[in-house]
Amino acid sequence: MQPDLLLKDAVTELLLEEAACLDERRWHDWLALYREDAVYWAPSWEDDDVLIDNPKGEISLIYCGNRERLAERVWRIESGLSSSLLRLPRTRHFVTNIRLREVSAQALVATANFQVNTYKHEEQRTDMFFGHYRYRLVPAGEAWQIAEKYIVVCNDVIPRQMDVFNI
Repeated sequence: MQPDLLLKDAVTELLLEEAACLDERRWHDWLALYREDAVYWAPSWEDDDVLIDNPKGEISLIYCGNRERLAERVWRIESGLSSSLLRLPRTRHFVTNIRLREVSAQALVATANFQVNTYKHEEQRTDMFFGHYRYRLVPAGEAWQIAEKYIVVCNDVIPRQMDVFNI
């Protein structure tokens, strides 16, 4: 395999592992994929064609400025203290069209499309979110770690709930 194909394969495995962690509710494995200073951001739409560009000054769908904030979301999911999270939906993440956009020794940028199907058993309801991801990944020993995940949700009318496991 050519070196760039080996790199793309490693990135693809990381993105698919992240999806599997979310679908399988392996929350702490999911957190371990992120750097301590990782940014996780799903901006909201200002209008039909423009996303917000200031997560600290405008309302986002989700914004976590570091892994500690992601860990707080996991704690909320696991604690049983949030009534909307008592019975989590079943989810399946489909990640496709993975591309390496920028590659250097210090980091790489990868993009992908996604669709996440969720099923709420007690409501017998299926919902779906779709859009695209942009990742900034950094080397961590022999592997890669997520330094930034930027999520554009194209169908951002939220039917009931949106959390990290839905997108």
